[in-house]
Amino acid sequence: MTASFAARIGARFARHGRQLKQALNIPIRHRYTDFTIQLPAEHLLPSYQRQHPRYDRFLPHLVAALAPDAGIVDVGANCGDTLAGMVERNPRARYVCIEPDTGFFAYLQDNIARMKASLGPLSIETVQSLVGMNVGHVALAGEGGTRHAVSTGGELDGHTSATLDSILAALPPISVKLLKSDVDGFDYDVLDSATGLLTTQSPILFFEAQCDFDWQLTDFTETIGRLARQGYRHWTAFDNFGSVVLRTDDAGQILQLLDYVWKQNQGLATRTIHYFDLLACTDADIDLIERVIGTY
Repeated sequence: MTASFAARIGARFARHGRQLKQALNIPIRHRYTDFTIQLPAEHLLPSYQRQHPRYDRFLPHLVAALAPDAGIVDVGANCGDTLAGMVERNPRARYVCIEPDTGFFAYLQDNIARMKASLGPLSIETVQSLVGMNVGHVALAGEGGTRHAVSTGGELDGHTSATLDSILAALPPISVKLLKSDVDGFDYDVLDSATGLLTTQSPILFFEAQCDFDWQLTDFTETIGRLARQGYRHWTAFDNFGSVVLRTDDAGQILQLLDYVWKQNQGLATRTIHYFDLLACTDADIDLIERVIGTY
């Protein structure tokens, strides 16, 4: 049996195994160095990381370079998979994880318990809430291990929504060094709801910029312009596979990238990638970011 034939057979068995787990709704066990977490049967993280080695790898790399007691806010924490990667690299940091979806939130809490069972005490606050300024009258939809808010015209049943500033104000005080947001198209609203945090603490930002509609492009443009005026001068764009595309001190170049993806989503250009993850910092953190990206 040749190596290539064996690889094809192995891939076929793996694919059938995933399909069987999905059909039976059997959770996926996803291993880190010192612990294992569980993900819903349809969650795509394991297959994405097999296909794209840098997918969801940068944040753990960044967090490893932060102080042991750094404050890290994870908006759109999902099942805790990104949290697990960060905890693996910096278990002494203080984490705040916010996730609105009831199913994902249950996985998040279970996975935190799994991490604590292996690593001992961890500082992790969890909050079940939508985050933003304008997130009323929406429902959560999605598949493949992700959820996004869609307009319904009515209140979101079973969930609350709040600004990030108000959520953090209700928790024990924390000095936030990193704010991560991944809420599939509404990340500008998360940032807009954190004016107090951004003004007083200027944390490093890492957020997804997904522009499927005209209004998303408009709102991201306004938010990025506001961030630039607040001192977020240094930008890095990652493609949706986790690789660095551009580093710049000109926010206008970031807006050109968003327009590039928006045109693809409108059917006006050939598809290459689907969205960008954006890293932004002020002058206070640029030396740190230079070191982190230099070793990524």
